[in-house]
Amino acid sequence: MGLADLVPGVSGATVALVLGIYPRALDAVSGIGWRMARRLRRAQFRAQLVVGARDPGSLVNDADGRDAGRVLLLASLALGVGLAIAGGSRVLPPLLDEYPGQMGGLFFGLVLASVAVPIRRMERRTVRAWGLALAAALAAFWLTGLRAGTSGHAQGSVLLELERPAAEELVLTSANTTLWASDAEHGLRLAYGLARPATASAGTRSVRADVVARMAGTAANLPPGALRDVRAPVPVASVSQTEPLAGGRDPALAYVFAAGVLAISAMSLPGLSGSFVLLALGLYGYVVHALRATLYHGDAGAAIVVATMIVAMTVGLLTFARILRRLFSRWPDAALAALAGLMLGSLRALWPFARHAPDGAEVAALPIPGDPAVPGIVLMFAAGVLAVALLEGLARRRAAKGLPCPRQDSNLGPTA
Repeated sequence: MGLADLVPGVSGATVALVLGIYPRALDAVSGIGWRMARRLRRAQFRAQLVVGARDPGSLVNDADGRDAGRVLLLASLALGVGLAIAGGSRVLPPLLDEYPGQMGGLFFGLVLASVAVPIRRMERRTVRAWGLALAAALAAFWLTGLRAGTSGHAQGSVLLELERPAAEELVLTSANTTLWASDAEHGLRLAYGLARPATASAGTRSVRADVVARMAGTAANLPPGALRDVRAPVPVASVSQTEPLAGGRDPALAYVFAAGVLAISAMSLPGLSGSFVLLALGLYGYVVHALRATLYHGDAGAAIVVATMIVAMTVGLLTFARILRRLFSRWPDAALAALAGLMLGSLRALWPFARHAPDGAEVAALPIPGDPAVPGIVLMFAAGVLAVALLEGLARRRAAKGLPCPRQDSNLGPTA
C-alpha cells in the first residue's frame, strides 16, 4: 500500500481492496477517537493488546476487543506503509522520471485489471448500481482531465549533439527522453522532460529542444550548464545549455496543507490516487523531493513541508474515513459500484502517451509512430494486469481456506 500511494494513479486503497483488508482498514481508521485514546491509557487494555499481538483470534468481540483489533491493525499498516514510503521515495521517483511512459503503462494495467475487483464483491448488480458506476466513471474522467500546467516548473532549452547523424527522422518526446541535473544542496538528481516533441531530420546531428522540470519549486532553477546527463532513444554525445533554467516557484504552505487534505481523501478511495491529486495540483515532485531531502539529507526547510503534509493528511483521513465507513455500512453494493466507476474513470490520468499543450498542460495523445518506447509500455501494461490477477487469485485462495475475505468484513457497524 505504501509503494502504491507513492505512485500517481495507483491508490493504496486499491491494493487493500484487492488483498481483502480495505473494509477492516477503513473501520480501524474511522474508529480512532477519544474513546480509543482513553482505552489506551488503561493497563488492562494494553495487556489485551499484547495478547492480541500474539494471537489475534483470542480477542473478545466486545468494545475493548474491537478497539484492540483496530489498534493492532493500524500499527501493522503504519509500520509497513511507513517503511515502504521511506524506501520507495528513494527508488520509485527516479523510475517515474526516467521511464514515465513505461511506468504509466504499468499503472494503467494495474488499475484496469482492478476494476473487476469491486464488481465481483457486489451481491446485487442492479440497473441502479450500474447507473451509479457510470456516473462515478464520468465524474472521475472529468476530474482526472484537469491536468496540471507547468507554470511553477523551471524551464529552458538545450541543444543535443548526437554521436552520429540520424539515420532516419527521429522524434524525441517526454516519454522517451529525460535529462538530469544535480541538486548540489541536497545531493539529489533533478529530472527534466521535453516540453514538446523535438524532431531531427535524417542526416541531422543536433536537436534543439525545450525542457521543463518534472517538479515544481525553486530547487529546479539552475545556472547554465547544469543539464549534463540524458537518456534518449539515440546516443547523445553532449548537452549544451547556454541559458539558465528559470521559472520554478515554491508553493505556499497553506496550498500544501489543502492539497494534503484532498490527497488523503482521494487516497482513501480505491481508484483515486492521492499521488495523482498532488500531481494534478502540481505538487507531486515537490513533495517527494522534500520527503527525500528530509529522510536522507536532514534538510530543515524540507522537513517543514513534510510536517505540513502529515498534519493535513491526518486531518483529512480522520474526517473522510468516517463518511466512507457509513457509506459502506448502509449501501455496500452502491459504494462498491461507485468505486468501480471511479477506478474506470481514473484511467484517463494513466494513459501512458502524452504531449504538452501550448499552456504547458500535459494532455493525452496517440502513440507516435516509430517511438521505441511503445513496446516497453505494452509489456509493462501486461505486467500490471498479471500482477492484479495474481493478487486476486491469492485473495480467492484465502477465502477458500476460510480466512477473512472482503465481503465478510464489509458490513460495518456504526462508528464507535
